[in-house]
Amino acid sequence: MKRKRVFGTGGELLVHQLVAQGVKYAFTNTGSAEAGFFNALLTVPGVQPILLLAESLVLSAADGYAKASREAAFVNVHLAAGTRQGSGQLQNAYFDGSPMVVTAAMRDAGSFGDHNTLGSSGGFSQMGAVEDITKKRWEVWDARGIPTATRRAFKEALTFPTGPVYVAYTSQALETNDVEGVIQAAEAPHMGLLPEAGVIRSIWDTLVNAEKPLLVCGQDIGVAGAGEEILTLAERLALPVATGFFDYASFPVQHPSYVGQVESVSEEEYDVVVCVGYRQNTRGYPVDLRFARAGTIVGIGHDPGMLGNTFPLDTAVWGDVRHTLRALNGLWKEADSKQPHVQRRAAELRRRGEQRLREQAQEAARHAADRPIHPNWVAHLATRTLPEGTVVVSENFRNTDHLFPFGLDKSQWSLIRTYGGSLGHGIGAAVGAQLGAPDSPVVCSLGDGAVMYSASGFWTMARYGLPILTLVWNNLNYQTVRTNFDTFGGEMAKQQKYPEVYLGDPEIDFVMLAKSQGIEGRKVTEPGELEAALRRGADAMRAGEPYLLDVRVATVGAGADSTWHQRFKLRN
Repeated sequence: MKRKRVFGTGGELLVHQLVAQGVKYAFTNTGSAEAGFFNALLTVPGVQPILLLAESLVLSAADGYAKASREAAFVNVHLAAGTRQGSGQLQNAYFDGSPMVVTAAMRDAGSFGDHNTLGSSGGFSQMGAVEDITKKRWEVWDARGIPTATRRAFKEALTFPTGPVYVAYTSQALETNDVEGVIQAAEAPHMGLLPEAGVIRSIWDTLVNAEKPLLVCGQDIGVAGAGEEILTLAERLALPVATGFFDYASFPVQHPSYVGQVESVSEEEYDVVVCVGYRQNTRGYPVDLRFARAGTIVGIGHDPGMLGNTFPLDTAVWGDVRHTLRALNGLWKEADSKQPHVQRRAAELRRRGEQRLREQAQEAARHAADRPIHPNWVAHLATRTLPEGTVVVSENFRNTDHLFPFGLDKSQWSLIRTYGGSLGHGIGAAVGAQLGAPDSPVVCSLGDGAVMYSASGFWTMARYGLPILTLVWNNLNYQTVRTNFDTFGGEMAKQQKYPEVYLGDPEIDFVMLAKSQGIEGRKVTEPGELEAALRRGADAMRAGEPYLLDVRVATVGAGADSTWHQRFKLRN
């Protein structure tokens, strides 16, 4: 690695360090306390600032960039207050393990008083705002330490298990003149060690001899770039595959081996369970206290905290999942695939997979003329119309992402989403994803409720000419909340009245909202107009233009017909 000495302000040392690190973009919402950093962007070329109009968007854009590029994203927000305003999306990044370096200026909260605008209160550290949603945190008071702390931050963010880190630089440090610093890029330690050969052999023999195995795939597969390896393992041994909560990215959903989300599979069907890169999600109740009837449970992953976190494991392997999968596949012999129980399983998976895809297509076709437009028909037409290699940035839960042709090679679609559940991720993440995958068509797929958490992100798409197609599945509802309210039961389910989930009074005009920020679009209410509208969106992407489709879709699920809301006017 090249090492060099530079002289300049603290802010210039910071930008020199970013350039050495290969940082292309600084995702930011500007603030005057960070003036030393922004001034340095003019004197040290190489880093392009990307302006977003709220801190939550800044963080979600960085998250989308990190996931699309598989590089660490760099963020600068404004002091303690800006840090807190971005904390919902920082929580998402922490939950997912997205590598990013989040920075802000910091003001003295004690030497000359303890009541300063936008800063931490006296007796408290700015670190406290992010303590439980970052891997590590640093304060930098001395400008000479800026390169070292920043290098350390990138190393930590990129080290498995990856995740966001936080650095606060005092304004004085950023503005100090004539500072000498040593600049050198950070590299994450290589996580290349494998468990002893006996452990790999034991896992392989367990899989080969299992009558009813299940492979559970999770996010670490994408982080490690282990798509080819997981496909090889599943296909050679005809393994049924489940994925985590709304995780349609770690294994192709249209593959014959795919059997659904892990929450939906029957525990009693499987005697051997091997989890690869699976990050358990209990969501407040013990859905992952499972597989008690399995004879053997194996976990392989990057984060030791996720191995045996909820259900116990018989064997746990902490390491780079790609290397571990390669070692397992290296034990394969052709005779393993010819064993009668493996061949029977392969035939049954093919039969079920073909039947599942056939039924999905038939179900979509049955809704071709529905008005409002059925979500299944939207997914069906989008799959037929939008280009190969589409990157879908999704903030959908109750629509039909699972019908999209997600896969692991370049011609198939890929999925970027957060599993942390804090709304407001989609639009910002689409901005970051387009910057991280500039040669790929990017579609931002989200519900009408989610749009309003981050609608000012349209402005950023327009300013930087990002050719993103935003597809709004507009059902005038917080549909996820409504269905969960109905599951709760009580008077809500009995009366079909779900407080504060109906969004149709007044109805929001998303085309006008986007146009006010420089993006053209179209509202689609008739099923016969949908294919042409999708083609117009695809043409816009090819022409390098952002575009929005506001598609009025049917409300589905429990309580779908309810438009009740508590009417109230301050003055009649």
